[in-house]
Amino acid sequence: MKRNRSFIAAGIVVLLLIFGGPAVYAASSSAEKQTPTADYRYNPAGKPDPFRPFVEKELRLRKKVEKAVAVSIFPLQRAGIDQFILVGIAGDAERRFAVVETREGKGRYYPLALGTIIGPNKGKVVEIRSDLIVVEEAIPGRAGQKVNRIIKKLRRDEEEGTP
Repeated sequence: MKRNRSFIAAGIVVLLLIFGGPAVYAASSSAEKQTPTADYRYNPAGKPDPFRPFVEKELRLRKKVEKAVAVSIFPLQRAGIDQFILVGIAGDAERRFAVVETREGKGRYYPLALGTIIGPNKGKVVEIRSDLIVVEEAIPGRAGQKVNRIIKKLRRDEEEGTP
């Protein structure tokens, strides 16, 4: 056992001599504490912006595709306004509601009130009269937004006019 302890002690002494021991450690730590005399200033000229993505064009294209592919979960916003037929209007002069049906005629009726969003271009019901509804769509363009007014008339059956 004494022999093992002496080998361990001799090994520690050899390691301290090889790596310099505490005296070298103290000298290196005092050298690290010194601050540089010249201030470093970053010059961004000729260097890429670190906050801009490297693949900017691909990101723009991906966003456009995602925007085009995004389909609304609401059935009134999935189909175009021309795909709906106005089948009824109820209420008085102060408060009216309209009912539209899909062109397929599968018994899908949807109520409309003022402010209801309809169509893929997010048209808004702005007026409900006794015989028609008015929907306004904002269409973005280069010269600003254009407002497209769409009027849907209530169809009257021919049999109503006869006695």
